[in-house]
Amino acid sequence: MKKIISLLGIALLATVNSAIAAPSLSFIINGDTFGMPFEITNQSTAGETVTRFQLDLSTIPANGPFCFDTVDGGPCNPNPQSSTAFSAAGGSGVTTGLTSPSSVTDGATLLNLLFNDFNVGETFRWNIDVDSATQVSVFGNDLIGASAFVDFSDGQRLLGTLRSVTGSPQASRFTVTGTTNVPEPGSLALLAIGVAGVLRSRRRRVLVIGGNRANTVAVAPCNPV
Repeated sequence: MKKIISLLGIALLATVNSAIAAPSLSFIINGDTFGMPFEITNQSTAGETVTRFQLDLSTIPANGPFCFDTVDGGPCNPNPQSSTAFSAAGGSGVTTGLTSPSSVTDGATLLNLLFNDFNVGETFRWNIDVDSATQVSVFGNDLIGASAFVDFSDGQRLLGTLRSVTGSPQASRFTVTGTTNVPEPGSLALLAIGVAGVLRSRRRRVLVIGGNRANTVAVAPCNPV
């Protein structure tokens, strides 16, 4: 009985610790995206590392469409305006273990950052310009409504959007709107294999002739007229 109570206590303690521990990330852009760097900081409480951060400009509701302007005169901004290519700032790419991307295509609306050493308390800063069809100069507040998510090493994904910052009229920051689990590559692969197997079995049917399974004919499914 004491052993059972002890085990229950350990399980309860683990549950409480899990509830207290929370992955967290701050993201803010304040000012003109042409000259001001973006930055994200890992603020997790139980040692979780950041493995991925994704920013999607296509969900911004006003004054768009917005895109990343990384090439002078490229598709994002065909006017002869200066661009800012993607680059990690101040050595933060090395500190956080940035593995991808090395560059961002001009006109892209999705930024997908991958890390292998982004620890608690560390900050990743990067430069990149954002333009739109109606605005050459885009400030942080123009990105309000962009969607984003961040993945953590404990398997949690925080979903959110960029929202206004009180007292900073030219800024926006990441606000969490929900959580989910990071999709597991292994599970997705097994699902794909299962679907492929079902499709193959539907394409190939075996017709047994004269009760002897050795005499078989592959029959393709026909479409009814």
